[in-house]
Amino acid sequence: MPSWIRAGAPLAVVAAAGARGLARADLLAKARVGELPTDRRAPVPLTAHFAILESAMRFFADPGFPIDVAAQILPETYDVVGFAMRSAPDLETAARVALRYQQVYSNSSFMESERSAKGLVVRMRPSGPLPLAGRCATESAIAQALHVSRTLAGVAFAPLAVAFRHERPRSLRRHTEFFGIEPTFGAAFASITFAAEDAARPVVSSDPTLHAFLIGASEEALAAMPPSSSTLDQVRRLASELLPSGSLSIERVAARMGVSERTLRRQLSQEGSTFLEIRDEVRCSLAQQYLTEGGLSIAEIAFLLDFADERAFRRSFQRWTGATPTQHRKAAGGG
Repeated sequence: MPSWIRAGAPLAVVAAAGARGLARADLLAKARVGELPTDRRAPVPLTAHFAILESAMRFFADPGFPIDVAAQILPETYDVVGFAMRSAPDLETAARVALRYQQVYSNSSFMESERSAKGLVVRMRPSGPLPLAGRCATESAIAQALHVSRTLAGVAFAPLAVAFRHERPRSLRRHTEFFGIEPTFGAAFASITFAAEDAARPVVSSDPTLHAFLIGASEEALAAMPPSSSTLDQVRRLASELLPSGSLSIERVAARMGVSERTLRRQLSQEGSTFLEIRDEVRCSLAQQYLTEGGLSIAEIAFLLDFADERAFRRSFQRWTGATPTQHRKAAGGG
């Protein structure tokens, strides 16, 4: 199933761009995207959302634009899940509601949380290098977590820490202004850490009776969602996530999916594939992406894709594509 997100996300980009003087029709034309639905609950292809976001970023050339997008998001943007958040007793409960039902908002959501000694950490799972649109979407998602939390608590507090995987942008003025602290860059995960006392802040519109009803409605909405993907698609996604960290194995993938290794092999066989075929498919796709972006050496790419050495990577890449990594990079204009 193609990746999608509710129309509220691209509509927030349009609103942020409009506040800066870029008309909706002009932005959609730049992104080569047709008219967006007026209903913020309608699904929109994730590729369209990314095209709109990247077009706005290139037009404004301002690293602070993703923060402006986040500031357009209110809890009700998430529909029934947002109202369940508004009626939650405290911010930590609201965060867990958002994460539990994130698939209702987008089938490509990948945020998770954990308790730490300092408080509550909300983070995004990594999935390889981030192109411009992905980087901006990540910054906006982390900023949304804070903006929505401030809205729910009615207090403009600052988080303990904010971290991003990508390189530091040329200006952090908007980031430090918004977060109240300076984010760090080059981290293993994009994340935001809330102090324990902030995670415990009461939600100003808390309503226990309404909350129980809305949790039931959210469960129904989640149950009504079509399966997010086939076994093949799930393994592809997890392989893309785990490969750059050097932790890709069929055992680890099966554990993440909650099935045995034997069951996973059988399911893949029924769908006409094997784990090794998927691994090489993902390796090839990521290799082409890395080579096109041009920021990594061939030796670094070989390491990220878990090859024994650069020579083994070169042989495999030529077998997959009919071209050497250097030839592919030159043809793609990556240097």
